[in-house]
Amino acid sequence: MILYKHIKNSLSLLLVLTCLTLLRGCNISNKTTFEPSPAKWALEQSVGTDMVTLDYASDDTVIFHDYFGLFIYDLNKLEIIRSIDLQEIDCSMTQGDDYCEVTVSNDGYTIQLHNINSDDMYLYSVNTNTLQQTKYKPMNNSFKDKLIPIETLTDNPNANFSYGAVQFGADDYGYITTYDFTIGTLDYVRNDTAYSLFSFEK
Repeated sequence: MILYKHIKNSLSLLLVLTCLTLLRGCNISNKTTFEPSPAKWALEQSVGTDMVTLDYASDDTVIFHDYFGLFIYDLNKLEIIRSIDLQEIDCSMTQGDDYCEVTVSNDGYTIQLHNINSDDMYLYSVNTNTLQQTKYKPMNNSFKDKLIPIETLTDNPNANFSYGAVQFGADDYGYITTYDFTIGTLDYVRNDTAYSLFSFEK
C-alpha cells in the first residue's frame, strides 16, 4: 500500500513537471525573437498603388514602408540604416483583409507590425535590429497621432505624395513624394530640402 502511494505521488509530480514544461515552452514560442531579413528591391521597381506610407519622422530619422519593405533612413548619414523584408513575416499587404498595420513609438525606437487578420504581431527594436513575435496589443500614445493628411499641405494632392505628413511647426512639414512612381525616385521632403531615400544605390 505504501509502495502504491509512493508510485502514485511520483507520477503526479512527474505530470505536474511535464505540464509546467509544456506551458513554459508555449510561452517561449509566443515570444520568439530573431533578426529580420533586409528588404529586397530594385530602383526601377514601382511603388504600391496607394504610394509609400510615412510612419515616422524627426530631425534625425524617417521611417516608411510599402509592400517591398520597411525602411529606416538616417537624415544625418543620408542613408538607409535598417530595413525589414515584410513578406517574410506575412506583413507586406498595404490594403485588404491582410493589411499590415505599422505603428511607431513616439521616440522612433519601437515599431509594431500587425497583420490585422492575425492574433499575433511583431515588435521591432530599431536599436538591436530584432523582431519579437508576441500577442497583438494596441500601442498607446504612438507617433501615428502626430501624422496629418497631405491635404493640409496642398490644395491639389495626388498619388505621388504620401497620404500622411508630419508637421514640425508653423509652415514646417515633412512628407514623401516621387515623380515617376518608382523606388529610385522616392524623396523625403522637409520644407525646401529633398532627401533622395535610395540615392546610395545609384
